[in-house]
Amino acid sequence: MDWSLFLLTVVEMIGMVAFALNGALVGLKYHLDLFGVILVSVTVSLGGGVVRDLIIGRIPPAMFQDYRYLLVAVVTALLVFLAAVISRGRYHDYETKVEALANIFDALGLGAFTVVGVQAGINAGFSDNGFLLVFLGLLTGIGGGILRDLFVMRMPVVLRKHVYALPVIIGAALYLLCYRLGAPQLVTSGAVIFTVFALRMLATYYHWNLPHAP
Repeated sequence: MDWSLFLLTVVEMIGMVAFALNGALVGLKYHLDLFGVILVSVTVSLGGGVVRDLIIGRIPPAMFQDYRYLLVAVVTALLVFLAAVISRGRYHDYETKVEALANIFDALGLGAFTVVGVQAGINAGFSDNGFLLVFLGLLTGIGGGILRDLFVMRMPVVLRKHVYALPVIIGAALYLLCYRLGAPQLVTSGAVIFTVFALRMLATYYHWNLPHAP
């Protein structure tokens, strides 16, 4: 068994479930129907990866080559929607808590997809192009979220709320550094996911923001 490939698949699935949960919760918040919840969930979990694959010449993108990606996102969305239906409207009584939960899942997915994006570039033969690798990590992490926000007609979070893209850039740079130092992939992936997740949670708690023009 190729343990590095297995680890990458596990990390990718963690990111997909986390982002799919986030997308479904956002869809419920904006009162989308079943199809809308599924569409937003699939988009936030797979959208960034599709654009990434097109950039590195992986055609068709991974989601069209392996049914598991789409299946995981759809099943996750269905479970969240079913839970909301069973609650019979009480879901909206806990909207603040649900938003906090969605933010946690978003931060976890952000870290996992940062790892996936950088490693996808390395696997595609671009290990010497550090700028591209960091960009792929950033795109995989925030691409789906941007599409999600456009679907529900709100300003993308990455452009306005707390530090969002910066933790991904830091995480991608950390992955690249560890890779070039020869660190084990398990240690590298864990460090990057923890770093991105921790920075996002700290930014949320302390309301860190990048400077705005007056």
